[in-house]
Amino acid sequence: MKRAVVRGIVIHGDKLGKKLGYPTANLNWPKKRRLTKGIFIATVQVLDKKYQGIVIIGIPSLTDGKPKLEIHIFDFEGIIYGKWLSATLIEKIRDLKTYKSKKELLKAIQKDCQKARTILKK
Repeated sequence: MKRAVVRGIVIHGDKLGKKLGYPTANLNWPKKRRLTKGIFIATVQVLDKKYQGIVIIGIPSLTDGKPKLEIHIFDFEGIIYGKWLSATLIEKIRDLKTYKSKKELLKAIQKDCQKARTILKK
């Protein structure tokens, strides 16, 4: 996969990730750009520092049904609403799936993060 970059100003989202223990930085959906949907491993640049994380592109489960661009940043705490964020997509780890419960979704998120961290250690 050619490494794509998504960037923008962090906006407020549905707060579902935060409720599940996996907060996300949400970016506006780019209307003029076609994005491959799925879950991706990424490096993230925010507040002049680099982090690692996962990027969710598409319509996540248990949301309002609108396309989202969300980034869960590993080992990051802080409030970044209104701040510039850039994420370089390294590798797609899976397609989006629909989950019927928060419990199923949480298990998938945990598995995605574990897989991403394992790959990033290599």
